[in-house]
Amino acid sequence: MTFKELSKGQINLIKALINQKNYRKRKGLFIIEGLRATQEAINSDYAVEFVVLSDDFVKRYGEKFHGFRDVKVYEVPQKLFRTLSDTKTPQGIMAVVRMKKFEIANLCEGNFLVVALDGIKDPGNMGTIIRTADAAGATGILAGKGCVDLYNPKVIRSTMGSIFHLPVMEEIDLRWALKELSKKGAKIIITSLDAKKSYLDTDYKIPVVIVFGSEAEGVSKEILDMPSEQVKIPIPGRAESLNVAVACGILLYEAARQRRTLFPL
Repeated sequence: MTFKELSKGQINLIKALINQKNYRKRKGLFIIEGLRATQEAINSDYAVEFVVLSDDFVKRYGEKFHGFRDVKVYEVPQKLFRTLSDTKTPQGIMAVVRMKKFEIANLCEGNFLVVALDGIKDPGNMGTIIRTADAAGATGILAGKGCVDLYNPKVIRSTMGSIFHLPVMEEIDLRWALKELSKKGAKIIITSLDAKKSYLDTDYKIPVVIVFGSEAEGVSKEILDMPSEQVKIPIPGRAESLNVAVACGILLYEAARQRRTLFPL
């Protein structure tokens, strides 16, 4: 199997996409790394512009990998690949993928379960939340203005390919989006340490939007002041709070339990 050589222009494109948020937005492209993530992208309805392999990866796996149909593939020396990669120990495979735009309608089909994020700035938390929402059967994610860039390489890596499985809207007016989903019948549930009600004592079987704020500041006052049901996760131990991605998993899996998506009757 023979692959094309990467041009200087493509090398510069990759470097800029990894390091510059504004460049990613302007081009409408982002970078993914790793075999699993690349396979997920190719098998999704996202447009994969091209794939880059290190010569070492080609020697080990090139002949066995059959996911490159209809996708441009380039090969570079392992030394060059390391300079392009955003990881310390790269697998030797990356891809340039075109971003997708979603609308509110993409998130609220049927008995929807949406995760709304207010001020989540840690890339690892953002990526883990997307992965968790995918695993628990959520129908979409709203990332409000002020959240970390969705296409930050660390976010993409943390999603483990889940970014390609459910619609995610970013940099939106969260208050507006919640109002729109309320009009479509959604109950707005907001997590707050000051809430009096346990997350276990609410109904997730109807269309629901669950709002999570940053660990440092929580959900902003303008969102807390909206008509909603506020809940908290009881903490019997001495910890002050939970990691937001962990909290997200707890509530989403309670929603999945109530909806019988884990163990259908």
